Amino acid sequence: MDEAAAGIETRKSAQGVYVPVRWTRKKRALAIVAGVVVAFLSLGCAAALYVHTIDLALTAGMDDDERRELVGVLTRPKPELEAPTRVVVEEPDPEPVVPQTNAYYVVILGCDARPHETIARSDVTMLARIDPDTGTVHLISIPRDTMVEIDGYGVQKINAALAFGGPAGAVKAISEFAGVPITHYLEVRFEQLVELVDRLGGVTVNVPEGFTADTSGITLAAGEQRLTGEEALAFARERHAVSSGDFSRAAAQRAIISAIADKVLASPPTEMPSLVGSLAAYVTTDYTVAELADTALALKDAGVTVYSAACPSYSFGEGGISYVGVMYDEWRAMMQRVDAGLDPADESAEIPEPQVSDEDLGAAANARSPRDYSGRVDQAGFKDN
Repeated sequence: MDEAAAGIETRKSAQGVYVPVRWTRKKRALAIVAGVVVAFLSLGCAAALYVHTIDLALTAGMDDDERRELVGVLTRPKPELEAPTRVVVEEPDPEPVVPQTNAYYVVILGCDARPHETIARSDVTMLARIDPDTGTVHLISIPRDTMVEIDGYGVQKINAALAFGGPAGAVKAISEFAGVPITHYLEVRFEQLVELVDRLGGVTVNVPEGFTADTSGITLAAGEQRLTGEEALAFARERHAVSSGDFSRAAAQRAIISAIADKVLASPPTEMPSLVGSLAAYVTTDYTVAELADTALALKDAGVTVYSAACPSYSFGEGGISYVGVMYDEWRAMMQRVDAGLDPADESAEIPEPQVSDEDLGAAANARSPRDYSGRVDQAGFKDN
């Protein structure tokens, strides 16, 4: 059953339903975009004005109240370390070595509103962990139909958090579900995906299975290939003609985001100035250009490694509504690996003690799906990429 049946599109928060403005994003793609800004710094006042204009464009998708509420729930990053260091407690009471890191978490939402639709639906819900020291980026999908409790609205699907509470509401729900503090927020609108991908000259992805899109009629064969904007949009949207429904679509969305990021990172410096303006028009975020520049330069220096995975979950129905339930033990273990900077899909990886002892990691405190899911394994979605 769709969100309307669940009450998502008909209920409003005290401030009214959250309605997004123009946006589109690709997390690392954005980051590198900022690398251009460094080149402009030598232009003095004109560059400063240019950067300020882009900063305003990046936040243009939120009104003042939404911006203040978002800032109130985001966790500001710790003062940056000069380099990865280790803190060791000396004898006689030795403690495990605790690595210090500049890594932080970002909420990435994608809204797929069609023409004449005005209510924001976060059809793409991702949690990203970015470690500028090691160049490691984790992209973790959280199924949009995941059953959670939202303050003031009871049991809902997690993508209702954006409609009810705007960006701040979405951040709170995802932070509680993953058990991690959120430092930044990004939104992307799929309707601009076509022009962005075409602007980049297409993107290369590996399509896991061939299909004909039920909405656009576009046919894609399985295998690695370059997609146009329209093809990329069809790939990112399709859930009816693929074997695992929303689970397959989530994997496709992560693949598109990674492919866009790779293409932007490979763009020649001469194209960067116009690319910066284009990306600023597509995205809504609390990031500033300076923060994006720092992230971009750090990732480029370290060399980027991207891990892609999804919250271990399964589909089920309750009260005539279809939900996605979380596999609690598997989700907790995955978030421990993510927080430690490990491959989230490597179940044999040894998890460091700090993550093992962190009771919040992957606790899914706001999840309301059955705690006993042993009999639902056959309905499980994928646990990796």
